[in-house]
Amino acid sequence: MQNKTQENNQTKIIHITKDINISFSAHNILGKFAFNINESQETNLIIDFSNVNFISANQFAVLGCIMEAFKDNNKEKRLQIFGINDRIKKIIQKNGFGRYIGLERKRDEFNTVIPYKVFGEYEIVEYEKYLTLSLFGRDDLPAMSDAVRSTIQDYLLELFKNVHDHTTSKKVHTCGQYFPRSSKLFFTIADSGETVQHNVCSYMGKYNKDIPDNCLNWALQEGNSTREGDSPGGLGLSLIKSFIALNKGEFHIISGAECFEFGCHGERYKNMEYLFPGTIVTIGFNLNDNDKYFLNSEIDSDIIF
Repeated sequence: MQNKTQENNQTKIIHITKDINISFSAHNILGKFAFNINESQETNLIIDFSNVNFISANQFAVLGCIMEAFKDNNKEKRLQIFGINDRIKKIIQKNGFGRYIGLERKRDEFNTVIPYKVFGEYEIVEYEKYLTLSLFGRDDLPAMSDAVRSTIQDYLLELFKNVHDHTTSKKVHTCGQYFPRSSKLFFTIADSGETVQHNVCSYMGKYNKDIPDNCLNWALQEGNSTREGDSPGGLGLSLIKSFIALNKGEFHIISGAECFEFGCHGERYKNMEYLFPGTIVTIGFNLNDNDKYFLNSEIDSDIIF
């Protein structure tokens, strides 16, 4: 990604020169994009996608989050999108993001998109309906018991509640995409509030505790939470990881300068080159899976398939 300032010093063109898939490098691109627009002093910003051939459609939740947060914090500035190719246009016309560049909505004939939506911090009922209809209402998800389905859905609801309880963000951005070639369905939720690192450091400072080397790692351990009161932390996370491991899916969390990735190759924590000003959570379901999933309590043994 490169920056180029036009002769008119009130306008800046920000060139995104690489494809945006679902990878550590792609999240670095998104972090750098957020940094570039937020540090710009110009009043007119043009985001040039001319050299981008592919954007994983679930990542429009992140792009939308970055751009809308910028507009909310910079009312006097103008943000324009330029150079999106026809292939990407077709996708965003189906998922609803196309309205931001004046594209009419098109029907999703093959049920490949989970619509792009923006929810206010208090719209958890609307968000739950969206999850039920757009994600868990799909008939191609791996077979799972009602208890497993409910636990995964509760975890996604918990992410929404965290935005209200732990950040000053007023919005949650979300969407998803099914990729037939890989049989993967990716669902992403993003917000522009305080990062996990910020909240963990604040919590540790308040109680005079040592700040962990990796705050995201600490926050993902079952029982750890910055929430006050008796509510335990890590709810649903161990099941998500168990499910993803058996399903051969993917799980990504990015918050601030820290990144967590989990999949068939295990898990890893990495540091971002450019911090993301908020939190991104992506779950990738492998739909090429004929197994059925149950909770331990339902069968008195481990999760089986």
